[in-house]
Amino acid sequence: MSLLRNKETLKGRHFAVHSYFDQKLPGYTADYHSHNTVEIFYIADGKARYTFAEDGLHGETVSLKHGDLILIDAGHVHKLVAEDGCRALFLELRTLPADAGAAYVDGCAAFGACEALAEAFKKQKYALVNDLTSLKATIQRMLALVNSDRLKYIDHYFTQILISELFLSVDECYKKTLLDNPCVRSVTDYIARNYQEELSITKIARAVNLNETYMQKIFRKSTGRTVFEYITQYRVNQSIALMRNTGLKFIDIAAEVGFNNRQSFYNAFREFTGYTPKIFRKFLTFPVSDFSL
Repeated sequence: MSLLRNKETLKGRHFAVHSYFDQKLPGYTADYHSHNTVEIFYIADGKARYTFAEDGLHGETVSLKHGDLILIDAGHVHKLVAEDGCRALFLELRTLPADAGAAYVDGCAAFGACEALAEAFKKQKYALVNDLTSLKATIQRMLALVNSDRLKYIDHYFTQILISELFLSVDECYKKTLLDNPCVRSVTDYIARNYQEELSITKIARAVNLNETYMQKIFRKSTGRTVFEYITQYRVNQSIALMRNTGLKFIDIAAEVGFNNRQSFYNAFREFTGYTPKIFRKFLTFPVSDFSL
């Protein structure tokens, strides 16, 4: 059963790590199979390939190299072949009913903000990204967790935050592969340069020499979200970087990334991550070793 194709299947559920490893794979092959989990496979070194099957026949083959991350929806038949020397981070995520008394984030909240990925999985089985600069910090944190004993005993909040952060990071990377429209690219570039300022549709449209109505229409068609939704998530992502790398207070972080006040920052942060900034920052302090990604 597909999990990511229809976000309705995630309502009232949370993601949990079903299986995991970080290791070298000496000519490893996993023959054709399918499962009811979401599969994440990241190549830290070497090469591998996935082949998908359609109606019992060999279908599309996807080649992976260093820095590639593939996210595969549940329910699709596929085969994995890893070349000698391949080192990979592998995670399987299952969904379980959310217990109101436990510290879980709703699976819908974790994936719901990932509009680019959500649109992709309506049409295809997987999403492939390669953006080591954007993914490195998140992958390092996931590797640190996998290579510790804490994953077996860790409280659910911590694992869920890492899963949420991974989804958001992959979504951010995947959006870049969709933004091949020069008009959309000009808008996202402008936002990246000016997200700390007060932004309006009129101001952005004038800056990039586009009609306001056309700009909003083409942007939503290309990205699956409105311009303001994109701005808000961009600011939230920038705030996560500041939480990780600075000791700034939340009111200062809110101002630094362009929110008018602390409450609007809190509301946006919780909407896009499923957590309050305070809880999210608490678990960003997990120690990270150098895994030479």
